[in-house]
Parts: sequence; C-alpha cells; structure tokens
Amino acid sequence: MIKIDETLFNTYQPIQLGCIEFTCTIEKENEEFWKDMHETIIPSVQEKIAGKEWNQIDGIKGSRLAYKAFGRNPGRYRVSSESLLRRIKRNDELYHINSIVDINNYISIQSGFSVGSYDLDKIQGDILFRKATQNEGYTGIGKDFLDMENMLVLVDEQGVFGSSMSDSTRCMVTNDTKHVLVVIYCFEKSDLESLLEFSVQAFKKYGNVENISSYIK
Repeated sequence: MIKIDETLFNTYQPIQLGCIEFTCTIEKENEEFWKDMHETIIPSVQEKIAGKEWNQIDGIKGSRLAYKAFGRNPGRYRVSSESLLRRIKRNDELYHINSIVDINNYISIQSGFSVGSYDLDKIQGDILFRKATQNEGYTGIGKDFLDMENMLVLVDEQGVFGSSMSDSTRCMVTNDTKHVLVVIYCFEKSDLESLLEFSVQAFKKYGNVENISSYIK
C-alpha cells in the first residue's frame, strides 16, 4: 500500500517507514496510560535527553540531516518529535488528544522519531512517500495552510496528507476513527523492527486495538 519514491535515495540514504495498521475503538483518554506517563515515562525521557543538544538525540539527529539534505531548515521547520521533546524539557504538559494519538506521541518521545497516525478510511488509493513540489501543502492540525515544498510527504490520490513535521486535517485520527495507519518516519540507521514491536505492544496495552499488523518500507 505504501511505496517510497526510489529517487529520494539519490539525495539521502537512510530512509525507512515503520508502519502499523489496526482497527480500534478510540477513547477520549486512557487513565492508566497517563498515570504511567507522569510517574515513569516522562521522567525517564527527561533524564535521557538532559544536557544533550537537539542534534545529539537519536531520531531527531537523522531527521534534521534529512531536512537539510532536501532543502528545509530544521531550525525553522521542526520535526514533530523535537517539538514534543521541547515541551517535556520545559516541563510543559503534553497534549491530551485521544487514546490513539496519545500513544503515537509516547512512541515519538521514546524513540526520537516523528510518528504520524492517519484514518485509513479517509485515504484514497495507494500511498507514495516522496518530495513535495512547489505549491503543495495542506491545512495542518491546529495550523493554517502549511507549505510543504521540499518536505518528504505522504501522498494519496487526493494529494499530500502527512509528513514528519505536521499532519493534515483531512486524514487525522478523530474519536470516530475505526481503522488506523501509524507511520514512524526513520531517517537514520536504527533497529526499526524492535521499535515496531515496542509500538505494537504499546497500542495493545493502552489502545483497545484489534487486527494489528506491522511492516517496514
């Protein structure tokens, strides 16, 4: 279902997408999840990133290099995982969205990789991961129109809908979503298979998911 444009590798080599699909019944909030986040997960992440520059943190390091390679300024256009970790470093509360998106963000802060969740029923046809061209973009979640030129983006038959910076409102996961695609944007050498297994277990534990599968592109 998902393909990577092979020409991307002429510019930057370590590009992989870790993908998870499942069906689910979404809750507004999972109390057990947020208890674990506040008591153990967030303090552990804060300790792990303490004293490090952003380009020294696994996941963010490769994402910043990929942005530069394709012509985007990672200081101005931040990978979403960096934005989340900056909130944690400032002791700001993470956003409470819904049971699936919250787990999505948990995987992101643990790994340093940007992680996007998409409503599969709103995606039309096959998905291609490619470089966006001039004038391509979309309305971001909680944002105005985002110019995606030179960003690596997910595209379906209707156009661009996702990236490692911010996702579109068109395919976002809502409380009514039943069929989810999760994409881990990996731009450096990493044990992505182990991260996928960790992620699958997180969705099983906290997400009320069924029919779950994972694969790497």
